[in-house]
Amino acid sequence: MASPFTNSLFHQLLSGQGRKQIDPIAIMGGVSGSTFAPQELLSNLPIVIFDFETTGLDTKTARIIEIGAIKYKNGHELERFSTLVHPGQKLPPETFGITGINDDMLREAPKIQDVFHLFHEFIRGCVGVAHNAEFDCSIMTHESARLGISCNYHVICTLKMARALVQCERKNLDALAEHYNLTFESRHRSIGDILVTAEVLWSMLKEHPNLRTLSDFAPYHEPMAQL
Repeated sequence: MASPFTNSLFHQLLSGQGRKQIDPIAIMGGVSGSTFAPQELLSNLPIVIFDFETTGLDTKTARIIEIGAIKYKNGHELERFSTLVHPGQKLPPETFGITGINDDMLREAPKIQDVFHLFHEFIRGCVGVAHNAEFDCSIMTHESARLGISCNYHVICTLKMARALVQCERKNLDALAEHYNLTFESRHRSIGDILVTAEVLWSMLKEHPNLRTLSDFAPYHEPMAQL
């Protein structure tokens, strides 16, 4: 079975397939993004809910140790992207306590430069969604900048949505899971957090059917800084 890398534009470039048509600057630069008209219906667009687990909370210095993303269309799952990532350094002791990820699990994991272009291919052309998207977008921006990849995605933050729309005291993912009677497959692991974020999103959309076009989500948009 062919790997995602074998089918990627990046692999075609390196192997010489379609060399006359593929510009490496386009792949690693301006193509990495998603823009849509304000009147587009969210239900008509592919969305990717994504989550990064990292070595710390300082987005300028933290490194990604896990990437997770699930692509949906009109609430139905289409495909997943998930990989551990070797950060090129030993993990801080507190990382295992939070994520359950340790150095042994990352020993044979790919490095970020070997997989981040695949994540960009996965999310390109989709509306991004993340809980506390400010953190994930900042991590994505800094890791992309280190690799020379520009990125400018349309991202909706479910934390911003919850702060405006959900009547519960706290708005973190644990509190929202309790509010909506959801359980985690695994907490502080990318796919587990994404699955709960998806259910929180569907619940908020059901409660607020007036949220239809991207312009309706403008208050919950997370701008991506360009470094």
